[in-house]
Amino acid sequence: MRFQFLSVSRYLAFLALLLSSCAILGVPRRVAFNEAEFAPYRGAGSGSVAGQLVTSSGGEVHIGSGVHVTLLPVTAYTKEMVDRIIGNGEILAPSDARLHPYVRIAKTDDGGRFVFDHVPPGEYFVTGLNEWYVGDDSQYQWACERITVGKGQKVNIQVSKNLQRPGRPTYVVWALQ
Repeated sequence: MRFQFLSVSRYLAFLALLLSSCAILGVPRRVAFNEAEFAPYRGAGSGSVAGQLVTSSGGEVHIGSGVHVTLLPVTAYTKEMVDRIIGNGEILAPSDARLHPYVRIAKTDDGGRFVFDHVPPGEYFVTGLNEWYVGDDSQYQWACERITVGKGQKVNIQVSKNLQRPGRPTYVVWALQ
């Protein structure tokens, strides 16, 4: 058995596995999925979220080029995910499959910019896992912001807050190979 770092391109596949209902070892969730909490986020809305993913470590700024950014409605279920996965570095049991229609993913351009259109009003987490290199070594850092989108509102955001270890690279996500 060999351990390997996940590249940002593999992050999306890793996230999909975490969100899927296939069997992955992880610590049990404490919060049950409540469909009623997600009801306001069903369907298309008239808002938009645009921004840039930028992280910093050791005084250096790292633009999130080619990074997958996720837009998640704020509910008790997703708050637990953000607190425990991004904040504490835990690997949780798989997500409930009913979450999938509410997860939006965009890929950043070379300048770290992203856009989500047709966003329903409500509160959201905007998250991304940035990767950069120091020599041949990969460094990773989560960035997460909590925003509110009003009906027809255009929200501009810089996603840069590291909940786990502010100002330093985050713990690396490991995969068995």
